[in-house]
Amino acid sequence: MIYEPLFKLEKTGVQMRYYTDKGQYNPTHWHSAIELIYILNGNGTVTINGVGHPVVAGEFVLIDSNQMHEVRCVRASMIVVIHFSRNSMKNFIENLDEYHFQCTKDTLQKEQLEAYLHVCSMLKVLPPIYVTQPIGFKLKSHAVAMEVFYELLHHFAKWEEEPVMTERSADMERMGEIITYIDRHHREPISLESISSEFYLSREYFSRFFKKNMGVTFSRYVNQLRLTHIYHDICNTQDGIMEIAEKHGFTNYKLFNRMFHEIYGCTPREIRGRQKQNG
Repeated sequence: MIYEPLFKLEKTGVQMRYYTDKGQYNPTHWHSAIELIYILNGNGTVTINGVGHPVVAGEFVLIDSNQMHEVRCVRASMIVVIHFSRNSMKNFIENLDEYHFQCTKDTLQKEQLEAYLHVCSMLKVLPPIYVTQPIGFKLKSHAVAMEVFYELLHHFAKWEEEPVMTERSADMERMGEIITYIDRHHREPISLESISSEFYLSREYFSRFFKKNMGVTFSRYVNQLRLTHIYHDICNTQDGIMEIAEKHGFTNYKLFNRMFHEIYGCTPREIRGRQKQNG
């Protein structure tokens, strides 16, 4: 389940979402915002540029702009995700594009541990504010998020000679168009030949280009994306499982079951059973 965002990123520079779904999974993607993922309970794995980082309750992961990442928190019952707009934050830090952000618990330097735990304690106050919603709770949540960003800048940002926003910009722009196309047409049969032709590229070049920039093959990405839509419909509709799978373009039932179990750690029928048990 995804609660309505508290803030619009383009308006305030900060967007906050609360997830309360044990099947939270986002296939490989990227965006220009700086992202922080905080797990309240449960556990998961965040893969950044092909490297997996385990995360458990009370920990956060920080992901920089335009970094390829996959989020798999199938056993987390509640997480908080905050996006910070680089463009908006430049109103406060003019040379922000010269800084590279990243932090995971498993790669922490010894001298960063105290700051990491401090940020965790700050993030811990956000869920009670959202649940109780006192007068001005959005203002308070925004203030906490901005204070968190200040700590991230001072302890988990590294200055670089070359602005990070200029790297791979052309490839990222083209990949954005490709991913948008896939999302819009994921219910249809999409072959490597058809999509490479759509973007006026050879089959071989498109295949290499996609794998290089996304970290996974084209066919696997399409199936991962389809599974996220299928999972959502299993949880939120009463339609038959195979009917849902076929609606979202999955016609290979054996592959569907195998990938679903690989990603969510259970079968589609077990997910449907849990939903019924929870009312």
